[in-house]
Amino acid sequence: MATISSSWEKLEVGRRLTRRGAAAVEATEAPAADGHTAFIQEGCEVEGTLAVENSLRIQGEFRGCIKARKTVTVDERATVTGDIQARIVIIHGAVVGDVTASREVVIQATGRLHGDVKAPAFELVRGAFMNGRTEMYRPERAIRAQRDDDLGCEALR
Repeated sequence: MATISSSWEKLEVGRRLTRRGAAAVEATEAPAADGHTAFIQEGCEVEGTLAVENSLRIQGEFRGCIKARKTVTVDERATVTGDIQARIVIIHGAVVGDVTASREVVIQATGRLHGDVKAPAFELVRGAFMNGRTEMYRPERAIRAQRDDDLGCEALR
């Protein structure tokens, strides 16, 4: 059985983790209709380090470090305080921290980012806000970086 690790408890796929009566993180065996497999639901606050094998959709608040093998989506009313490392990062809400992606970073019109971006492709949609630096590189570097993907979130700083 696959597991998702966080700094405060290990979550088994198919089991719902509850904290103070609210579901904090949920993982399902089969991907949901939108292709995401892990959620931080609206109204939940999670703090720590979160590593996910698939994609992650954040609808609540997260403080710490996120590392996902696929896509991290920050919904419009969600907030993330900390670094994000993933294949693709899509920001509709607020992120305070550095974002590193091996494929692309997209900040939608409702998105706000206070931090640096490192990715081979970067899209800032009209109306979005960003305060930070960008470092774009050739995709070959992303392939090498994915092979050496054993670095922790501390390496992002």
